[in-house]
Amino acid sequence: MEITTFGLPAFIEDFPPNSPEYADLSHRWTINVNGWIQQATPDPAYYFYNPLYTDVPLGTQAVLVEWVAFPGRLDQYYSATPPVSPPNPYNLLQTQVYELADTGYYDTGRKTFENIPAMLCPQADWSGTLKTFGPYGPRGWLDEYCEWSTVRDSDGNLIRVDFACENPEYWNTMWKVSQERVRELYEQTLNHGAPFVNQIKVALDDLTLMDSSGNPVIDPDTGKRAYNPLNKWNSGPIATRGGADPYGGVMHLTSTPNTLQTELGLAGAATVQYVPPQFQDDPASRNSDSQALICCGNYGQAYRHSDPTIGQTVNQVVGGQYAGIPLRACLANPVGLYIQVPDSSRFAFGPNIKVGVDVPGDAKPIDVYQILRGSAEVNDPISGAPFRGNMVLHAAVQIPGSWLAMNPNLTLADMLINGQPIQWAGQIANQFKVGLFARPLSADRAAPLADCSSTTPTPGAPLQCVWAVLWDAMSEVNEPCPTGAKMPLASNSTFIAPWLPADGSAQNLVLTCNPTSEPVSVQVQLADGSGPDPSIAVTLQSATPTFYAVPGNSYPGNYTALAVAVRVPSGATIGLRGIQITQTTSNTVLALPAAVYITD
Repeated sequence: MEITTFGLPAFIEDFPPNSPEYADLSHRWTINVNGWIQQATPDPAYYFYNPLYTDVPLGTQAVLVEWVAFPGRLDQYYSATPPVSPPNPYNLLQTQVYELADTGYYDTGRKTFENIPAMLCPQADWSGTLKTFGPYGPRGWLDEYCEWSTVRDSDGNLIRVDFACENPEYWNTMWKVSQERVRELYEQTLNHGAPFVNQIKVALDDLTLMDSSGNPVIDPDTGKRAYNPLNKWNSGPIATRGGADPYGGVMHLTSTPNTLQTELGLAGAATVQYVPPQFQDDPASRNSDSQALICCGNYGQAYRHSDPTIGQTVNQVVGGQYAGIPLRACLANPVGLYIQVPDSSRFAFGPNIKVGVDVPGDAKPIDVYQILRGSAEVNDPISGAPFRGNMVLHAAVQIPGSWLAMNPNLTLADMLINGQPIQWAGQIANQFKVGLFARPLSADRAAPLADCSSTTPTPGAPLQCVWAVLWDAMSEVNEPCPTGAKMPLASNSTFIAPWLPADGSAQNLVLTCNPTSEPVSVQVQLADGSGPDPSIAVTLQSATPTFYAVPGNSYPGNYTALAVAVRVPSGATIGLRGIQITQTTSNTVLALPAAVYITD
């Protein structure tokens, strides 16, 4: 069975299925996911397949890969009981770690993230150079593909936590289809089940990317307002409600490594059968140590729960350790990141709650957990049965309205989780997992073994392509960060390919690349990626040093921003195209697949 379109995350229907808006969103989403799979496909490509062009036999099961939602790196670098060696020098109590996760500070705001080791391989080296904790940004430390925002009452009691694992690319894409629908979904989701006094009004201006003069930036893809991913209602871990100027919330992921394009890239890189140095004499055990494997493959971030788990699981699937035979792998359709429903037995009423007096007689403790987007059960059209796991996109933990009608003073502090009053969102995040679904297919040969990936960036390699007007506006804004580290909003741009009309007009883009000492030229590739398309004119206008985090990276770095004007003639073949950079002295050619989309 070959699919013709990629399903929306959790097969969600944010528009009526037969509407023009749904068709537009589905079309754009398929282009995006197809492009990210192309960018993620390693060499050899055989072991990471593209479901659009691969026969997937009916009945093939998807495999759930899951990890704890609470940030593993916070426990590793700050907790007095880190998950693995080596220990850290900070020795924080669990309550301090929870406060750090919920607010970006601990000891009631007096301290923030201390420095961590710069050298993480083969393990964290606390005796060497230290660096500022990252990812940066207003909640960058929530880097397990799950972010949250808390609401507290005037006494500091937790009254609501929103958890989201929705990727930013989906919301950027939906905004291109209907800004009003995005506004409605923000308002409906963040108001769901909230007391009237805590209801918010979301305006289009709240979600719009503005220039330095306060005017809306226009997205050349649509001719309408551009989306601000770190907007008023999707920024930081703390939301205020009920006052004169409510602010904050979570609708989708914002930490720079928490992107869907990154998830696919990690999965693709993990299919390569790397042999870490310590397993050279025992290659059959090459992927038995997740830390050694992630260091060797140079993908993802060490000490996260997510990246080492995803990498090791996919590597073992392809390597034959999962099923006893080598397999090919890709993420299952619908591609996405999904919250797994927590075990209801971990929730309990606190001693102040009397059933039938403070809560209805049929109330259950798990009622505080409410699925707002996605679903606990989604049918898999390939296997013909529900996916063996949940596809929750957004969940809220709050006191139900029917309880508040009986006792308006109830807060989450009156509930227990693992026998303790709920004081921190992190307590809840430690009780559930986030996951993705992979779908292994048979392979007719074993994957070859590979040497470790180089950690040295390739000079001149193209990294990301963005509309110039969006790049300029996002580069002017520095993101808030508890440590004070500087990083521009451009770090929260996306790998959504700019749509270039085939009408001969000049379209202004920014192509970022690794710095190089050689002069360069830029070309758009032919539709088959075999080389430059001579009919498409690309003019290199400037090359400027830039500092930002390429989306997917945990830290910003120094790169080059190439300003280019692209003219696509009428009659050009429609579809995704790669962009290549040619270093003219050495004639070295480096390409970024699916960097732009040619449209009629």
